[in-house]
Amino acid sequence: MGEELLSEVAQGVLEPLLSLVTATKRVYLPFLLGAGLVASLVWALKLRGRVSLLSFLFPKRIWLHASALLDYRLMFVRALLSALILWPFVVSSMEVALALSRRLGAALGPGPFRGAEEWVSLAVFTIAGFLAEDFARYLVHRLAHRVPVLWELHKVHHSAEVLTPFTVYRTHPFESVLMRAGAALGVGVAAGLVSWGFGGRVAAWQILGVHAIGFIWNLAGSNLRHSHVWVSYGRALEHLLISPAQHQIHHSDDPRHHDRNFGSTLAIWDWLGGSLYVPRGREAIRFGLPPELQNHRPTVASVLLSPLRAALGRLRA
Repeated sequence: MGEELLSEVAQGVLEPLLSLVTATKRVYLPFLLGAGLVASLVWALKLRGRVSLLSFLFPKRIWLHASALLDYRLMFVRALLSALILWPFVVSSMEVALALSRRLGAALGPGPFRGAEEWVSLAVFTIAGFLAEDFARYLVHRLAHRVPVLWELHKVHHSAEVLTPFTVYRTHPFESVLMRAGAALGVGVAAGLVSWGFGGRVAAWQILGVHAIGFIWNLAGSNLRHSHVWVSYGRALEHLLISPAQHQIHHSDDPRHHDRNFGSTLAIWDWLGGSLYVPRGREAIRFGLPPELQNHRPTVASVLLSPLRAALGRLRA
């Protein structure tokens, strides 16, 4: 038992560092480099000659801001908590897929596409799995803003006063469990439907073990969503894809921007749901929560405990 505990602790401590070399993590080094290349292009087109590239990419006022330093500490604490406490709450998309496929088979018989070529099922699940996961993330994110109990937890993420790619770790551990569970459920339902329809064959195109669409999206600079670098795709494309600028607007403390742009990759969910905000140009944005909405102090202990107390208070109310 002692050796297992030490192993879990070691895994939790090392996970943030291993994330840099793990393709399934948002802060995988090539993904960060992709974001850096896109940001460097922005600098070359708009700011070259006015500020150095290094100063543009790594301004001390952002990367060494107290809010960013809290994000770095949370990386390690959340990883340790997940390894020691939260692992039983993980939802397996495979288990969801198997259960759904069996139920459909029992109720409806064999799927209608059992004789299809393997590449067809591969293409179908690559697209269906991506759409299901992206919609699930949008839905859970929207609920996190609209359901008071969940909003108390989600305030942790919106309390960030500056954004860096590591702000992705500035989430309450229980909210992270809910987000991953929602995504796993979405993928599991898609996998179950495809498994039944194509006779048990479920796979997606992958790059280094990562869904190909997600890998390309992350490589193309999605980490800039949590950054000071304004990258807009233009009004037409921003009705289809969430740009870094649109997600930065989601973090804005301006009431005009509240409850906008919940999507992760696709903007069509926000478009259909009436929550899409497409900027007409560069907007001045200030990040963080106004004092009346804050429910925790800028310490690791308060980030972990105070939102829980606030959420329990909402439940009692």
